[in-house]
Amino acid sequence: MNTCRELRKFGFSKDTYGETITIFYGDNDDIVNVMPMGFKLYADGEFCGLTGRVFKGSTMYDLVIYKGLNEIRCSVCITKDPRAFYYSIFNKKYVINLLKRRALNSCDAYINGTMVISDVGDDSIKVIVKLHNVNIITRNPRVFDRASAAIIEALVWYTKIPYVPCNKIRQILDRERFYLETVRRASRKGIYRHMINDIYARAKELASTRCGSRDKDL
Repeated sequence: MNTCRELRKFGFSKDTYGETITIFYGDNDDIVNVMPMGFKLYADGEFCGLTGRVFKGSTMYDLVIYKGLNEIRCSVCITKDPRAFYYSIFNKKYVINLLKRRALNSCDAYINGTMVISDVGDDSIKVIVKLHNVNIITRNPRVFDRASAAIIEALVWYTKIPYVPCNKIRQILDRERFYLETVRRASRKGIYRHMINDIYARAKELASTRCGSRDKDL
């Protein structure tokens, strides 16, 4: 298996986080935790895998620190189903029970491997996933990324500026600023950053043209 080619086919890249649901296994192959995790493509010489961070305050961060783990077996679930992300935060037991019964239908593919602890910091742990195998469930699975979603949302709200009352414009600009920051955090891809910067600049210009003389904040 050409690991890098396979991961790129799923939509992973070196400059943008792909959002996943990650399943962690204990010594007896029992599921010990599930959580949303963002990953980037990681390549070092001939090695190719995924890299991400486990943040302080999460169950996995505490588990790694408490047990002094160097690695843990995991499966990375590729999905765009918002229910999978929702339940993985608010009802982990429900997701784990579905996984045990093989009844979780949200995953389009599973990337099975070992998560290696690369660096332990005060606020987060850097990890690298070494792939063992891939299980594709549906045709052409693609990882979800927040940057693309934020750009689309920013465009939707931009198109509303000509039609909303001037006293609502500030709320739209606040949304546009939020999407700008989301893209900057989620991706280093030049075209993504160019697009969101352009949308934000155009939104401010259009808002000022429409309402600037009536709103001192525009």
